[in-house]
Amino acid sequence: MQNNNYDEAEKIINATDIVALVSKYVKLEKQGKNYKGLCPFHDENTPSFVVNPDKNIAHCFGCDGGGNPAKFLMQIENINFNEAVRRLADFNGMEYKGKGNPQKIDPNTKYYKIMSIASEFYQANLEGSTLGSSAKKYLYDRGLTDLDIKEFGIGLSPEIGDSLYQVLKESDFLELDMADISLVDKNNNGYHDIFAERIMFPICDMEGRVIAFSARIFNSKDKNQPKYINSRESKIFHKGETLYNFHLAKPYMLKKKRVILHEGQMDVIATYRAGLKEAVCTMGVGINDFLVKQLKKYVNSVVICYDSDKAGIEASHKAINLFKRYGFQIHLVLIEGAKDPDEFVKKYGKEAYVDFFESHLLDSNQYLFETAIKDKNLSDSNISNSVKNEVFALIQQMESNTEKEDYLKRFSNVLNASIEAVQRDFESYRDKHAIPKPIEMYPDAIEPNIDIYEYPEYPEFIQEGKIKKELKSPCDLRLLQYAKSSRDLALEINNRISDSLAGFSDGALNLWMKMLDEFYINYDTFSEAIFMNMLNQEDANFYIEAVETLKKDDIRFDEMDMNLCIEKIKELSLKNNTKKIKESVNHTTDITVQSRMVDQMFKNKRKLNTIKNRRK
Repeated sequence: MQNNNYDEAEKIINATDIVALVSKYVKLEKQGKNYKGLCPFHDENTPSFVVNPDKNIAHCFGCDGGGNPAKFLMQIENINFNEAVRRLADFNGMEYKGKGNPQKIDPNTKYYKIMSIASEFYQANLEGSTLGSSAKKYLYDRGLTDLDIKEFGIGLSPEIGDSLYQVLKESDFLELDMADISLVDKNNNGYHDIFAERIMFPICDMEGRVIAFSARIFNSKDKNQPKYINSRESKIFHKGETLYNFHLAKPYMLKKKRVILHEGQMDVIATYRAGLKEAVCTMGVGINDFLVKQLKKYVNSVVICYDSDKAGIEASHKAINLFKRYGFQIHLVLIEGAKDPDEFVKKYGKEAYVDFFESHLLDSNQYLFETAIKDKNLSDSNISNSVKNEVFALIQQMESNTEKEDYLKRFSNVLNASIEAVQRDFESYRDKHAIPKPIEMYPDAIEPNIDIYEYPEYPEFIQEGKIKKELKSPCDLRLLQYAKSSRDLALEINNRISDSLAGFSDGALNLWMKMLDEFYINYDTFSEAIFMNMLNQEDANFYIEAVETLKKDDIRFDEMDMNLCIEKIKELSLKNNTKKIKESVNHTTDITVQSRMVDQMFKNKRKLNTIKNRRK
């Protein structure tokens, strides 16, 4: 059986056109019988990456990267051999059983095919229609070339009608499937295209398959229309799990060992066109744990380049905390002279943008300092005092005394004050915000740093994985207690419940986010006093009550109970989600939307049954 698998894999590898495969990632130029390009695995200015179609191999003479189609794909996509062969089979239109198992049929294949045809339809319409001429002029005015338009797969939806619907119908696709992925809709006159007279930017998944569209208006006289309309979420498109341009940026991320994170698609395109091709952005949602974990598979360094307005700065602050949690090396760029990268490139050109970008990389402390003083009227005492508190709080958390002194000097220059005066103000701030010992602040506080693994025996309240008696402390509070044991355990728990936080009560959720997003970003070991000092009065009161509730149970927590708590939180989250869906179903008359909601409720029910069965 194993030999059969190897024979099957070898057949797929040998059938692969390596020039076509590598061309997805590297711009190749023909030189004699071979093709040559810049290596995707290391930085270089002179091409040393050679593709030999006769031998069906690619090889870099600089870093020895490459190999046959499977080896190349394994390196460029950071995947194992079996997955590489599976993708090559898809690339070649072949089947791959792999490990002797029948090939699993992806139920979403039909959606990918529909999206692929739609993307080709929009691109053809941009090139071959009268409306396409004005759309292309708009794109040219934005600085895009024909090569850019082709590389990003940009297209144009026709005028209002059912042109795309008719094309898909002729290909024997079902109306419900077209509607499921936001391409057509139905009214009293029948089915019609959802997108009309808009420039279409395809959104791809991590494998490069089109899964959605972002549609931009470009010539409408109706000023009330939204600038962008994006596809609704579907079985193949989830905003919180999608990074725009990831499939094109991935080889450059591996090569440059970093990723550039933007806010919008036009910023990504501008940065990519300028030559910084490792750029991506989220899809209208903030960066989250899922996406950071995906990026962590490829790089350990991120450059955050959001808009320089208030919203962009606030979003950058949140992103800093999240990337710190996963151990990224973080730099940020604060755009000057323009509101965003797209505008900067249009005003000053590509070379000026790259020069500015690479010469203005700030570490997180530099960025937080610069944004704290940015555009502030420091002659106003109220504003000045507010900025002082923000900057002094930043300086106080710095570990290096040298760095603290450096930033105090910088701040004195900004304030046009003597370093001695600023030093005295900082010392006064530090005295007011001094962190007392836990015993002084809360004599009855729970002792921090309890090692939950120090007890080899299960407590009496747990027998064979079942709770023996009803505990007075809710599961979310007990998980908070576990999280205080160590930073690593807190991160582990958070990873396991990151999509189930709806199972927390509001008060416990506030404490959880404060602990993960603020405390453990700056401290490795839990301190009751420092944590309490971070809380506002309402959260502090809730925390004190939580401490008292936990003490009533008089139990020693262990790993089994922690797992039970996690399962319960997931169960509560699913129940809360189902409840919200039921309420939403009653407020919509859209049959397609209702169908998706009912489908989600059944999925939730299956997950709930799985959780309950595990506890039996």
